[in-house]
Amino acid sequence: MKTYLIRGVPPSVQRDGWWLNADRTAPRSQAPQDSRARGAPAQVVLLVALIVLGDVLVWQVMPGISLAVFCAALVLGAVALKPGGVGRRLGARVAGGTFLALMPLVELVQPLSMLIAVVGLSVVLVMIAGIRRRALGHAALRLWPVGIAQGLRDLFGPLRCWSQQGIDLQLSGLVRGWLVPLGLGGLFVLLLLVANPVAVTWLEHLTLFEPALPEAGRVVFWLLLVPVIWSVLSVTRMREQLRGGMSKVARVQGPAREGLINPASTARALVVFNTVFAVQTLMDMVYLYGGVGLPAGITYAEYAHRGAYPLVITALLAGAFALMCQRWVAGAPVLRALLMLWVAQNVALVISSEVRLSLYVEVYGLTRLRLAAAIWMGLVATGLVMILWQVCAGYGNRWLLVRLGALGAGVLYVCAWVSFDAAIAAYNLSHDVRHDTRYLCQLADGAQPVIAAYDAQRETTLCRWPAAVDMPQDWREWGFRNWRARHSLNAIQTGTFQ
Repeated sequence: MKTYLIRGVPPSVQRDGWWLNADRTAPRSQAPQDSRARGAPAQVVLLVALIVLGDVLVWQVMPGISLAVFCAALVLGAVALKPGGVGRRLGARVAGGTFLALMPLVELVQPLSMLIAVVGLSVVLVMIAGIRRRALGHAALRLWPVGIAQGLRDLFGPLRCWSQQGIDLQLSGLVRGWLVPLGLGGLFVLLLLVANPVAVTWLEHLTLFEPALPEAGRVVFWLLLVPVIWSVLSVTRMREQLRGGMSKVARVQGPAREGLINPASTARALVVFNTVFAVQTLMDMVYLYGGVGLPAGITYAEYAHRGAYPLVITALLAGAFALMCQRWVAGAPVLRALLMLWVAQNVALVISSEVRLSLYVEVYGLTRLRLAAAIWMGLVATGLVMILWQVCAGYGNRWLLVRLGALGAGVLYVCAWVSFDAAIAAYNLSHDVRHDTRYLCQLADGAQPVIAAYDAQRETTLCRWPAAVDMPQDWREWGFRNWRARHSLNAIQTGTFQ
């Protein structure tokens, strides 16, 4: 079809006359509307089926492997409604992403594994919608708010159209269409009941039947499932909404605005910071590494405990300042050297925090908070080293933030597979520390085999109650970590543990 150009008007509207020679027999919006109309019944059927499946798998059971099965069913529902199906490459990525996102739930249902599942499934769903790789993170963040808004539009849209067409017209159509069938049908039913005593007996039994209505909590659970499931099933229709904002953001290039952080303040701050940090680094070298005794009245445990956490916060603030001031450091070799020196001192500061924490743990043992602090310190130290690498190589902040995000996500994913309670019990019972028996006995199921092995070796009873791991009531509550704990505990108690 030849394009019709309207001369003498601005270029931005020259092609607005396409409708003058367009084919009126084939409206442009007809195909999408027909496709949406054909997909609506299937979406409603899948919605009901997934609500029933969620009720069977999740309602009134301890979260276990059934939660992973339900999440996998959600992904399959989204794939089933994708127009044209899923190709081989996309199917492989969806299957791999779903596997990685749900396996921590199979290991153990905990807040961390649930967070990984939500984030991972969000990315998988926007992949099914057709979002490109560079926009996956942005689209995954928008998925659930956009999905809830889409559900509200799908709910109230037909009601709005119905009211616009006129309530009186709709009621008159219903009367004309159903008055005769229902009126005469009811009359025929009454006549047949008079002529058939068996049918009357059946009717009497039906009137005595009292249906059991679902409890209020169960209905609320169904209602909470509806927006989640509908968002998943609508993901292919929300592609443009999920991409919204990515192409509209214009990057304005120009000179950096001078605020509180400017070349002068950056130079003076780096000099002051390096001086202050040098004093702290020197003290750590003297008291932690030099073997010099602490002043009277201060123990190594107190020195370690008071300094471990504040120093990590200090290092985080230092890293944030290093990111904000790099625009002024790029063209100044002296400032660049001062920044690298300061970041290096922060790395040494975090290492000294690790040493302080290890000194404290050697006396008082491990806890969940102390173990989490050790992991967090390692992450902070690695991030500071990456800042040093960024400054040396001259990379931008985007390069750094992407790698820091990948590092944090990787560490969290690995942590979802580690039984920290077992590690805490193993360390505290194998080292000469001050045992907090009450704390050890309150640890989760993963610690029970370790405590049982300690009792069997020492021929004693650490806790007032014997070590035990709860058995799931049915397969829906099964978890791989608890299964391992039960297997190990049974082997220890029967004397077959190697």
